[in-house]
Amino acid sequence: MSQIPTPADLPEIVVKAKKALEEAVEAAVAEHWRNGRPVYVWRDGQVVALHPDGTATPVEPEEKALG
Repeated sequence: MSQIPTPADLPEIVVKAKKALEEAVEAAVAEHWRNGRPVYVWRDGQVVALHPDGTATPVEPEEKALG
């Protein structure tokens, strides 16, 4: 079984890229919540809306009309 690499095992560019991505996600979530908008994430096999007040609600798939 392979082990999960630690940051010390990864090339520096990978560590920097991961940090930049984490910071960008954090900023995007903060902006959504400042504006009162939920953030949508994939959790337990479904899309969930995370609201600024700390609540989370599952998002029901839309029924598409055939025809």
